[in-house]
This record gives sequence, C-alpha cells and structure tokens, in this order.
Amino acid sequence: MRIIIVNTLYAPYSIGGAEKSVQTLAEGFSNLGNKVLVITLGKENKFFELNGVSVNVLKLKNKYWPFGVNTSNKFDKLEWHIRDVSNKKYDLKIKNILISFKPDILLTNNLAGFSTRVWSIAKTLNIKIVHTLRDYYLQCPKTVKFREGKNCEKLCFDCNVLSVFKKKNTAKVDFVIGISEYILNDHLKNNYFKDTPSQVIYNGFDIEKTNPIHKTDGIVFGFIGQINKTKGIELLLKSFLNLKVTNWKLLIAGKVDVNYLEYLESINNSKNIEYLGYVNSATFFKKIDVLITPSLWNEPFGRVVIESIFNKKPVLGSCRGGISELLSNNKEFLFNPIESELNILIKKIISNKSFLDNFKFDEEFLYKFNKSKTIESYSNVFNKVINKD
Repeated sequence: MRIIIVNTLYAPYSIGGAEKSVQTLAEGFSNLGNKVLVITLGKENKFFELNGVSVNVLKLKNKYWPFGVNTSNKFDKLEWHIRDVSNKKYDLKIKNILISFKPDILLTNNLAGFSTRVWSIAKTLNIKIVHTLRDYYLQCPKTVKFREGKNCEKLCFDCNVLSVFKKKNTAKVDFVIGISEYILNDHLKNNYFKDTPSQVIYNGFDIEKTNPIHKTDGIVFGFIGQINKTKGIELLLKSFLNLKVTNWKLLIAGKVDVNYLEYLESINNSKNIEYLGYVNSATFFKKIDVLITPSLWNEPFGRVVIESIFNKKPVLGSCRGGISELLSNNKEFLFNPIESELNILIKKIISNKSFLDNFKFDEEFLYKFNKSKTIESYSNVFNKVINKD
C-alpha cells in the first residue's frame, strides 16, 4: 500500500505528543512493507529519509512561524488564522506530490498551517482520505477550544466564522478517526463529518521498550510536557503550597521560557521543586513515584498518562477530555483541576505512600494502546475505505 501522511510537524521537529504518535504510525506502516511519505511544514523546503520513511518538508507559507515562542501581536495572529482557513499557496506543490506518489490513502492529522484544502486537492484526484482528530483545529484556530482560563462550551464568534469552510470540507473525508471517544464525539455533536464513518483508535505505544519499576526515596511527584497555564502548571505549583511536611519532591520536565520560569517561581519557590528542562521520558520516569497531569483544557488524549502507566508509575489525572478515558479503571486517581482537590490527593499520598499501591496496571486495558494493535486498526480502516466502492 502507498500511504501519504500529512501532519503540521514531524520529527525531528516536535513540540508535543501528536508528532510522536504520527511518527509511530508512519514507521509502523513502513515496517509492514508499505511505501510511506510524510508531508510536513518547516522553515525551509527539504527532503530526507528517517527510519524508512520519506519526509517532504514544505516551507510554511504564512505571515510568521507560529510554533515555539511566539511574540506576534494579536493583529498578526488574526491575519495568520484568516489565511489559514483556506491556504492556496501549497496547492500546486501538494497536487504534484500526490500525482507523483500515487497514494492509495491520504492520512491527515493536525492541519494547522496547511488548511483543509489538502482534502479538496486529494478529492479532485479521487484519492481516499482518512483523517485523525488530534486537536480542535477544525473548530478553533488556536486548536485548543480554551479561552481566558476556561474550556469553551460554545464556539465564540471568531471561531464560528473561521470554522465554516473547515466544517463544510469535512464532507470530503471518507473516514474519521478519533484518538479518544471525547474528541470524536465533540466533533460529531457539533455536526462535523456528517454521515462519515468513524472509529476511535487510541495512540499506540511500544510496550517492550518501557522501563522497570524503580523505587525512589521519599515521595517524588513528576510533571512532564509543555509548561504553560493550559497544561495546569500554575495549578500544580499552587497545590504544593502550605504543606507541613518536607518528605516530598516535585520534578518538572520540559522547556520553559525564562520569564515564565521567574513567574512560576514567584508562585511557589520551594526548594523541593526542581525544573529539569528537557529530559528524555524514559529517564524521567525512573526518577519519580507518581505522575501528575493537571490539565485545565480538554486534552484530546494525554499521551504522558499512558507512557507513565507503561513505566509502572501511577498517575494523578485531571478529569478533562480524554484523560478520564485513560484512567477509567483508576477513578480514585482522577481530580477536578482545582487546587483543593489536587492538594487533598497530594497530602494523602505524602502521609500514606501505600495509597499508590491501589493503582491498577491492567494488562488487558493497556493492550488497547499497544502499537501493533493501533497499526492493525489503521490498516483495517485503510482496506475498508479502499475497498468501499
């Protein structure tokens, strides 16, 4: 089978779990003998091979590079999003790639920067399209549906206007996949992908490469990922205030802006809190007893939750978005993302570490996240779509 995968970013450039998950798919398809080409965005055009996968990087054609630290003003940002509703500047390049490669399937993922015109181009060439929902780009140009510290129950005026064309274009997709029940249902209930076959396929992980259990001294809590307010980092720091005991540590892994770090330290400057910067996840999980994922926004999935469980480390998870699904068999470890609830859980663990022994590492449950099962599920969808006619 010949497969083209489109995702906003791809290894070695990565800012989150989506890039890891897409890379896992691409390399998994390639290992099965499929011919795989990834189309992604960068600061310049280039082409390279990575682990058996061809990667075609297209130079971003918009006002500025939005990934990473962004100092653009609100007017520039609005112009960026307006252009991104239907960006025609890639049309010829993408059309030529599709004609040359002759894919059996086009698998699209995060589309910020490309726009949904990718679907329109593929449709004119009678190429079958499968889309994976990994963010809220089709509904919200910021991709998160989160504003002024709250999750958006309804789309604001700007999002409604900027999503009309995207919603209409979802009719061109042959099959839609959600990485959780939450994100799939959130789109379907808002009338995206009308009459389009759908299925939930969780992100896949390489179980065999996880680490053995490693005991630590005292109680070591951990946070790993993007360090920003949406991910709940400020809530996390406030939840560790006013503890009367000192037999705990909090390790925070991830890149953080210097100015933001100063602000975070003004919230909680305890000597028991350590910022590690970027750390390989395998190394990080060896250092902690329990992971905390205090997300304020409705995470589509929550990749670090499953990574932690595969590493035999319990997770305290915010009951937002897909995280609740990932901890559905460990509900006593879920909390509403407010300081008091998380603080209660933290105190309970500090006073009685054996509480962590209640966490269930259910092998049958975890099999749903096995990489081979994920690849098999996608392959079955591809065959179903190709043979539909």
